[in-house]
Amino acid sequence: MPLTKTYAKILESQGFKHEALEIYKKLLKKYPEDKEIKESIKRLQTRKKFEGVNIIKLKEFDNINQKNRYEFEKWLSEF
Repeated sequence: MPLTKTYAKILESQGFKHEALEIYKKLLKKYPEDKEIKESIKRLQTRKKFEGVNIIKLKEFDNINQKNRYEFEKWLSEF
């Protein structure tokens, strides 16, 4: 597993918050003054617990259209 900010961002965007947080913590040990790493750790630690995709909720939005796109994006932003 690569230990880079880019890889951590990719993991985070795919919903692997715990894995991304672990990478950021390891990177912080190597780069203790990196503000972006510190902000990423803080952001991930303050988010609600996320253990994966909510399949039931995902099925609700299976056929996303303009009407419910806003609701879907709002729901996603909570994680």
